[in-house]
Amino acid sequence: MAVRCAIVTDLKRGHENQSRVLARMLGDIAPLTMQLRQNVREGGPAELQLRLRLGLFGPDSISRRQANRLVERYLEPASKWGFRDFAMEVAAAQGKLKLYTISTGTPPATFNLVLARLIQATSIANMTPSLIPRSAFDLNIVPAHDLANLTSLPANVIVTPLALGYHDQAAGEALAAQLAVERDLDRGLKYWGVAIGGPSKACPWAGDRVLDELAALHGLARGAGAQLLVTTSRRTPAWCLSWLNKHYVASPQVSYFLNAAEDPLNPLPAFYELAERMFVTGDSFSMVCEAAQSGHVPVVLKVREGQAPGKLGRALSALDNAGLAVVGADDAELPARLTGEPLKHAANAHYDELKKAVRYKLGLD
Repeated sequence: MAVRCAIVTDLKRGHENQSRVLARMLGDIAPLTMQLRQNVREGGPAELQLRLRLGLFGPDSISRRQANRLVERYLEPASKWGFRDFAMEVAAAQGKLKLYTISTGTPPATFNLVLARLIQATSIANMTPSLIPRSAFDLNIVPAHDLANLTSLPANVIVTPLALGYHDQAAGEALAAQLAVERDLDRGLKYWGVAIGGPSKACPWAGDRVLDELAALHGLARGAGAQLLVTTSRRTPAWCLSWLNKHYVASPQVSYFLNAAEDPLNPLPAFYELAERMFVTGDSFSMVCEAAQSGHVPVVLKVREGQAPGKLGRALSALDNAGLAVVGADDAELPARLTGEPLKHAANAHYDELKKAVRYKLGLD
């Protein structure tokens, strides 16, 4: 039986990308995307009230008519006629489609249940939200660091050590070939890839520590005879860009530098193919996991003294303990994290494992 998926998204790229990976696992590479409107995108009274209701009384506490009103009020399709076309496709299939609703994050999960109620779909939540029990969803994909105190695993829960991701090796190799021509990169050289994020509310940067790590990395690359491939992100602050312009951009040790504030290209898929090692600033769990999905064991550049705060710190420690990233002890300096040969695994090994588990749980295989 054919599969169609509807994603509820808060327009956060990291969340939507993970939901699309789930749709891919189910066999839908062009899912319907329903976007939360601004008044519920970051939570707020309306979303919180609905989440509490669903958490206390379950999805059956709203009728399909109520679900329809909620969808009309708080969701909109990414394309103008997306939901209409999806509904017509479902009607024409006459019950021969398996329907799934997918979400990543908290406000999207609330409306995942609403949309599932409306279209009579199986609901899948990635990163189960607070206040709604996991039993409200048909399937939960739960990061390992969120299950520290769970003594037994419910039947509708699958645990994953990494954020959901998929590395398209063919596309990465094609981009690598393109950059090699455009930037005169020599595939015979040793390259180290560097992904620089930026501070956030959940993980503020200590500026001196970040610059110390970047300076140490530059020196270590020179000593190891490695060339750096570097990209910033849209979150990279101006003071860091200024330092990078002075110390990295003109350096003979840097073969490629992309300022994400000026160039929309994402060169990371090419970096994963070109680089012997990957280095990622420790402010983004999804960025570290993306590198890990590509087969690398990324070295995490510290952005503050000690462990990263809260959930991010627990998540990075879990990756380090599982051998999926090299974070190091709180007092470790960068050189201590580069001992031994670069570690690599097969690309998408965790994607393939999770795909099998998801499809088995849903009876698709």
